[in-house]
Amino acid sequence: MFIKRADQLEPEIVHDTGAVYWIVPEGSMRDETEGSSFFDFVSEFTVQPGAQLQPHYHDTFEFYYILSGRAVMQIEDEASHVQRGDLVKIPRNARHTIWPTGDEEIRALCFSTSFQAPGERFVPCELPRVEPAAEPTRP
Repeated sequence: MFIKRADQLEPEIVHDTGAVYWIVPEGSMRDETEGSSFFDFVSEFTVQPGAQLQPHYHDTFEFYYILSGRAVMQIEDEASHVQRGDLVKIPRNARHTIWPTGDEEIRALCFSTSFQAPGERFVPCELPRVEPAAEPTRP
């Protein structure tokens, strides 16, 4: 049985500002799940108010499940407000970033299916910031 808690792990700073807690470390499931792709990792990450996750891309399907806070999620030239309970699917090789809005950090669960070769990770990139439409009224 596998049980692990993010709050008992030491974070790795990734993408300049993200504190990542590797619940299932990157690449650790490769041998068990590899075919044309493989289950890559599960992590929890935070981004502090006023910071922005370094724009980047990678050959994965990546998902962010927002655990707390409010943020703007940008994928390529599209940006949208996200909040607790939202699941974001990031397509393969799509440039993306996220930044908190307001005075609260954003905390999210992240997991991915990868098509990358062993040792490949993310590629930092330029991504001109796009402001989303007005934040919708949600519960």
